[in-house]
Amino acid sequence: MSIISITGDIYENQSSYSRPCTLKVRDNQLMIQYDDLEQAPAYICKLDELRIDPPLGSIRRKVHLPDGRVFETDDLEAVNDIYPSNFWKRIAKTERKGWHIIPIALVTPFLAFGLYRLLVPILVSFGMALTPDIALYSIDKNTMKSLDKFVMKQSEISHDKRVEVQKIFNKLLLARNESPEQLSTNKVFKYSLNFRNSGALGPNAFALPGGTIVITDELILEFPDEDVIAAVLAHEIGHVEHQHSLQQIYRALGMAGMVTMIAGDAGPLLEDVLLEGSAILSLSHSRKHELQSDNYSYELLKLADYQPDGLIQFFDKMDEIQTLPKDGEWMMTHPVGEKRISNIRDKMKADGISPRALTD
Repeated sequence: MSIISITGDIYENQSSYSRPCTLKVRDNQLMIQYDDLEQAPAYICKLDELRIDPPLGSIRRKVHLPDGRVFETDDLEAVNDIYPSNFWKRIAKTERKGWHIIPIALVTPFLAFGLYRLLVPILVSFGMALTPDIALYSIDKNTMKSLDKFVMKQSEISHDKRVEVQKIFNKLLLARNESPEQLSTNKVFKYSLNFRNSGALGPNAFALPGGTIVITDELILEFPDEDVIAAVLAHEIGHVEHQHSLQQIYRALGMAGMVTMIAGDAGPLLEDVLLEGSAILSLSHSRKHELQSDNYSYELLKLADYQPDGLIQFFDKMDEIQTLPKDGEWMMTHPVGEKRISNIRDKMKADGISPRALTD
């Protein structure tokens, strides 16, 4: 058998560091010679120990070595020659004929739609279950770093007021820890409350996947009622417990992002989310997510001895603020509808609780 030489780059196990090299195949043996070393090729393995990714257009081919390293090359034809008359080689020849393009073009939109409707929700749930806690903490940490650099400033709320709001948050967490199972999941979240001056974001609060919750100075100043602040914080805790932010991130990343994150290889696509904190703020929660968090908030507020109509008070005031040119950010990421308000009222009526008169 003649020697097959394929130039490319080799990546160390689970690393983005690469070295240029030449992969050589002869007599059912694979060897690698590094371009930056003047030495004979080193024996790596037999061919049946390799795993070669199938061809996908003009994308670089990957050859997975048994020790975990990955060889990538632009020489697509040479990779097909590693295994004479193999399946992928026949596929590549078929692609060059071009006749397959028309049926693929016709079928692709239907497949894409079916894939989105059927597989994406399944993969999102699967990805959430497999996402390690350290990945959630990394998202929180890097998002806050990015937000503090580009979007937010340090809080200007007085120390006494921050202590007061922190006590509300701690009281909610205590109730959550002592609550029935439906209010506390098996997931370990590192809950923390962060105070920020948001400027253009206006009265706002949001939750990150790992348990980091941010509340803005503008919201605290606009809503001095502790029941309203408790309702907003309980709502954000609900987003964390239901992992809504992680679901939105997975959907935003798409199929490729879900696969890379589940596999533990963040890649440049996920790094964009980790490093660009404002990207997470742009992910609007669905109305289903909002109703779930409203229901969670309602139950948690009752357990913590707060008025469960705090969100109604909040919605009413935010509806007025929404008319201002720059203060509607909360509504953009937390869509409000009559269904959410009536849902809370129905719960209060079923529990025999009378809503308070709306305050100014």
